[in-house]
Amino acid sequence: MPIGIASGCLIDYLGKRIILSVFHATKRDANWVIEIKYEEQKGTQIYRPGGFNYLGEMKLGSSEIKEIDFSYTEVASDLCSFFQEITPKGKILSETTREIFSPKFDILPSKEETYGFSGQVMAEMHGNHTLATEHRVYPDLKYERTENGYHQFKLPFSHPGHEHFRGCSGAPILDTKGNVVALVCHGEVEKNSIYGISLARYKLALDITFGDLTNA
Repeated sequence: MPIGIASGCLIDYLGKRIILSVFHATKRDANWVIEIKYEEQKGTQIYRPGGFNYLGEMKLGSSEIKEIDFSYTEVASDLCSFFQEITPKGKILSETTREIFSPKFDILPSKEETYGFSGQVMAEMHGNHTLATEHRVYPDLKYERTENGYHQFKLPFSHPGHEHFRGCSGAPILDTKGNVVALVCHGEVEKNSIYGISLARYKLALDITFGDLTNA
């Protein structure tokens, strides 16, 4: 039985397929699976990614380690996932392959651009075997500022409460050209904002893990 849902981002980088997400969603005591697709009369195909890699920061002169809200691991080179519309009775209405990104880590958010993200939210269990969610798209976010590796984006509407975004953690935040600049981490109702962890800041971690320091 699932105890929670989150989002992620599949990328091709350094000749490997990698899933990116956020630490607070994939934390160490969790046993996560990636939903591949639902097949009528068979059920849902899943993929077990195993353990995730996590990051921490330590300041000079301090023994305190600050955990970074970022996680990642290598997956099968042919792994892909599908977005499907499915009726309550299990009939597939539509199906499309989710994007596999090839991120450009030198692209930073700009106040001249517009951003958006999406996710499966408002999860509900129907009986013992059916997990129902709503797919929501949140466009027209505007970049505000960056602090300590987190980009702040202003919502185009009043923040409706954290429960409306639960399931979006780890979702890619994209510009209008489809470039990934961040992963959704958390929101702030009072500031009407969504915060995303910067991909550019933690490119080095991927280079170290997967063995290419030539352009780090």
